[in-house]
Amino acid sequence: MTFQICSCKGLDSNCKMCFGSGYVKSLTADKSSNQKDKKSVEKKKLKSVSELPLNIDSLGKPELISITTEVIALLDFKSKKQMQILNSIPFSSNTFRRDFKEKFANLKDLEDEKILLRDKLTAIEKELVAQKISGNFRFKHYLSDIEIDVDSNRQLKELIKEYKRLKN
Repeated sequence: MTFQICSCKGLDSNCKMCFGSGYVKSLTADKSSNQKDKKSVEKKKLKSVSELPLNIDSLGKPELISITTEVIALLDFKSKKQMQILNSIPFSSNTFRRDFKEKFANLKDLEDEKILLRDKLTAIEKELVAQKISGNFRFKHYLSDIEIDVDSNRQLKELIKEYKRLKN
């Protein structure tokens, strides 16, 4: 969805088109439909990548450890990307949600992918316990095991502060 500047330029608070905001939704077709298609293809890819083999109970210790390290590496990578996006958003402005919608959408997508990966890790952990193998996971990134509420500005700001404090 794209926005255009209204003819009143936000100066008329009683404007029927923009309701005083100065921005009107564009009626022209844009790239967003193509982007949605690409995102759905990427999500399908992620689901296929994150699917566990059907014969997980017949896998040996080396295969399970290999899958576990792969999932943890993906979680750490996604968490690192999330932190990069969070650090690029200026929370000091009043309109950061409106100005950086794409970044918040990316954060949400990354969090959804991390949830899928955590579910996979939980299934692997259950199998490790069934085979009496220790399943102590060590993440390399601070956000890997934290579930983020992308809609909570307070939580996002606290995560950034805590991450900076831990890094120093």
